[in-house]
Amino acid sequence: MNIHDLDTPTVLVDIDTLGRNLGGMAGYCRVHNLTLRPHTKTHKIPQIARLQMQYGAPGITVAKLGEAEVMADAGINDILIVYPLWGEKKWMRLTELAKRVRISVAMDSLQVAAGISRAARLAGVEVGIRLEFDTGLHRCGLSANEESIAIAKKIIALPNLRWEGISLYPGHIMGNREIREHDIPVENAKLDRLYALFDLAGIPYPVVSGGNTPAAFQSHRFHGVTEIRPGTYIFNDRNTVDAESATYADCAVTVLATVVSTSVQGNAVIDAGSKTLSADTLLSGERKHFGYVQGRPELILHDLSEEHGHLIVPGDSHVEVGNLLRIIPNHVCPCINLHDHVFIVSGEKVVDHWSVAARGKVT
Repeated sequence: MNIHDLDTPTVLVDIDTLGRNLGGMAGYCRVHNLTLRPHTKTHKIPQIARLQMQYGAPGITVAKLGEAEVMADAGINDILIVYPLWGEKKWMRLTELAKRVRISVAMDSLQVAAGISRAARLAGVEVGIRLEFDTGLHRCGLSANEESIAIAKKIIALPNLRWEGISLYPGHIMGNREIREHDIPVENAKLDRLYALFDLAGIPYPVVSGGNTPAAFQSHRFHGVTEIRPGTYIFNDRNTVDAESATYADCAVTVLATVVSTSVQGNAVIDAGSKTLSADTLLSGERKHFGYVQGRPELILHDLSEEHGHLIVPGDSHVEVGNLLRIIPNHVCPCINLHDHVFIVSGEKVVDHWSVAARGKVT
């Protein structure tokens, strides 16, 4: 089957680019003695998670319990949930998971840790615990101070919890290469202060888990980090390219779309809108437009409605109704989550068809 035989819009994953991305990150981590625990929120596809483990990852990262359950059902047996789980229902689901896989959770409060400890004790299981610290993103995480160290001591003392160490997410280190060169030393100063507090209290931190895709290949420069959790690297997207962390040739995912209207002069409409590509804007670079038209950079995807993508077509260019275009999305993670399945391609040949098994798993 050829991509021209597919109905549109649909998501294509280039298996050759995917393989290069897998090998590149795995090789980097081996050279720098870093554990790679990839974040599967980007793809939500068990086949890709298994590929990541075949390339050397000892386990995976997920955001939600529902994702963890899907991956456990697919045979993945070492899972980190980097989300503070709250509530008896979630704690019961967590302990059921802990009966069949090695499970760990990152959190930033004694309340969450105590709830998990109580549920784990009743279920007769052990759950790994990582304490999350905020180093600049200001989303989740404790501050690096004595009060947080006191919380760590109380958490470590709770029964049925396996203390693993520190969790970080330097998601604020995005920008381009020049900006990251400024941000990394600032981040290291914060990390050094945090480690000093743990050392003074005599608390070990065998795992320091951090990392993101834009700065993934500089992870060895972050003081003390032993494990990284990049997600987007597996596919890359326009955000990654604008952050100067990948090129368009490194982007494994495109959305195949059809031109359905050229009636308005200087414009064209494709059958992929916000319900297909997601409406996420860029986080770096020019911060404009909604995707990159592969092989047709002169075409500007300047706006999206729910079912329509609006292209500006310059006077020296030409498109016709029925033309197929391949769009690299701004943010690939929500794009994948909008689709039930993806087609695996090599060039224009369709070689497989994978279900996005963990899509919509938000609880």
